[in-house]
Amino acid sequence: MKFTVDSLSLSEAVNKVIKAISVKKNNPILECIKMSAREGVLTLTATDMELTIEKKVVADVMIEGDILVPGKFFSDFIRTLNEETLTIECSNGTNLEIKYGESYGYIRCFHVDDYPNVGEVNDTYVVTLKNKDMKTLIGKTVFCASTEDNRQVLKGCLLEVNGKTATMVALDGYRLALCNKQLSASNQESFSCIIPARSLAEINKMIVNEDDDLVITMDGEKLRVEIDSTVLISRLIKGDFINYKNIINRDFTSIVTLSKSQFEEYINRASLVSRISKNNLVKIEVKEGYINVESNSEISNLNESLPAIVEGKDNVICFNGKYLQDFLAVIDDEFIKMNIKASSAPCVFTQVDRDDYLFLVLPMRVTG
Repeated sequence: MKFTVDSLSLSEAVNKVIKAISVKKNNPILECIKMSAREGVLTLTATDMELTIEKKVVADVMIEGDILVPGKFFSDFIRTLNEETLTIECSNGTNLEIKYGESYGYIRCFHVDDYPNVGEVNDTYVVTLKNKDMKTLIGKTVFCASTEDNRQVLKGCLLEVNGKTATMVALDGYRLALCNKQLSASNQESFSCIIPARSLAEINKMIVNEDDDLVITMDGEKLRVEIDSTVLISRLIKGDFINYKNIINRDFTSIVTLSKSQFEEYINRASLVSRISKNNLVKIEVKEGYINVESNSEISNLNESLPAIVEGKDNVICFNGKYLQDFLAVIDDEFIKMNIKASSAPCVFTQVDRDDYLFLVLPMRVTG
């Protein structure tokens, strides 16, 4: 194998695919990046068998071939090179020679015989939507996916398709986020799957031009997207997602309409205080015409009143401030609604005049 390639293009490609190499040290092959040189194109591939990322770059290929290079070291090495053009050659199958200017270096490489074949993704389910809508679906939900290993299905987001509506849902046992967006097209009237949150986060990073269309192909086992010569293939999570519809309250005793930006400022200050005591507890008291935000710690106390439109009765409810901060950070509406049933029941945040998203959070129980 022998080719020349622009160093910046190669470095950018390596930085994209390296996110899919295995972080576990039990299989050295999965810590490698596969390089395939064919007909003017260099293809880089990395996989940990759950997530696969493939990136193509233009190259002047003199001798075609395939080779594996240690992913982390190769990435770090390529990043240090300042020459515009690199000549990369592997003639004996064990050493990769990299020429840059008048200098050169060698990297031990491996044969591709044992590298896994990820396989194709059948077009059983194909949906098309705008890139910006996919970013919204991901951004408004993925932060609620669980990071614990004990419930695998909660480490992903549920994608439900019904007609032309796509609904994405994530929950971790303490909070739930739901977002709806319209599809441009779908080859099936209805279906659902669970996409790993990690894969969705990578798709979100891949999206640059928000006005372009994104085509998502799924076959029940895997998902595939392609954006700007980068292909991402992800295994879907098997299992039954939580019946989230049974969790969402619809009967409330207090409905509070308030400024999102002001509420976020108050919650950020209150959380700053409550973090000192390590319980992150923020108390919200609902009164006629306003809400009171309160937090306490060993070195500070905060008590602030925020004007609001209150329908229903007075209420008191306590939250983990970080959960509210995570939600408010991804919302861009001017006003939001806080829907309370009781101090011990889940609280539901919604939009004022639309239903594009919903955020549910369990209250914190306070003793004494």
